[in-house]
Amino acid sequence: MKIQKNIAILRFIWLKFVAIYKERLKEVDIIIVGAGLAGTSLALELSLRKQNLLVVDLPNPNSSSRVAAGIVNPVVPKGVRTTWQYHAFFKAIPAYYAYWEKQLNASFFNSLPGFQIHPDDHTASQWQKRYSHPEMQEIIAAAEPDSLNNVNHPFGATRVNHCAKLNTQAFLTAAKNWLSPFTEWDEEAFLHASLIRVDNEWHYKNWKAKAVVFCEGINVLNNPWFRHLHFHPTAGDLLTIRFEQAVIPEALYKNREWLIPDGAGNWLVGSTFHKGSLDETPKQEDAEMLLQRLQQWVSADFTLVKHLRGIRPTVEGRRPYLGEHNSEKGLFIYNGLGSKGSSLISWLSPMMADYLVNEQPLHAEVDINRYG
Repeated sequence: MKIQKNIAILRFIWLKFVAIYKERLKEVDIIIVGAGLAGTSLALELSLRKQNLLVVDLPNPNSSSRVAAGIVNPVVPKGVRTTWQYHAFFKAIPAYYAYWEKQLNASFFNSLPGFQIHPDDHTASQWQKRYSHPEMQEIIAAAEPDSLNNVNHPFGATRVNHCAKLNTQAFLTAAKNWLSPFTEWDEEAFLHASLIRVDNEWHYKNWKAKAVVFCEGINVLNNPWFRHLHFHPTAGDLLTIRFEQAVIPEALYKNREWLIPDGAGNWLVGSTFHKGSLDETPKQEDAEMLLQRLQQWVSADFTLVKHLRGIRPTVEGRRPYLGEHNSEKGLFIYNGLGSKGSSLISWLSPMMADYLVNEQPLHAEVDINRYG
């Protein structure tokens, strides 16, 4: 009897403790882990849908979203074809960013002409054969010679329409400033071990929510719940250069490497790809290689201003991962946008928000249920 009484007392104390603990927890609708392009744009969309949010993010100047050129390009050079799901969303990208520029009272999106500089006759022939194809007719055409001042193009060049540049730093900063008055922020590294399930809620530190969305970029490699998805780290270099004179028309140029204005008077050059690398330290030899290549087709003097390296997770089949964990209800992922992130968030972030709030289905090619 005494043992049973002690057990009853302990149970009473425990239940009382749990009740007090729950009362002390702050409640939000959704916790977003990561504030790169995916997490930040999702937070904007969820705020429009009246969701209370906690965003957990340790700012990292070398994150893939911040070490990003923000290129918007409708063409995949290999095979000279339109980017994935071009007809579903691409032409609506300018309107998407125009809306958010107005809401955030900031400027971060700039439409630009694009030019594919052909490195040899074979590549030029591949592009020229696609000029008359119905899929490509309004997207590509032979470049006008006078539009390529100081750009060497002995094998010709192709003009690419619907290109643009997103200033990712400006977008992320403006979005955070707009969100901050009504969004909770925890500027620390997310501790996966501190996230626990209690009944139908997820508790993290002194917070509770019905849903947690992981938009954590390469940090997904530390996530214990989504290890069944395939992520591979890829490091890429981003150079900032300054031309001695403004002799090249502002445009997106692509040869083997790409060249694009940064909107502040300098130009961005990239990119190398180091598959399997988690090393964020820039290497001098990579910068030298990129600059030597650039000198082969740009007739202008320039100096190197900055060299950064970022790491992003590449995914199987090059299709982003969106959706809910198959057994841990309330845990979601939104990751793997890759180098097309500046384009894809305009389509996928509203889709993910409607999936979370209104239970609208995800596109089959991004839904992680495709893996069972």
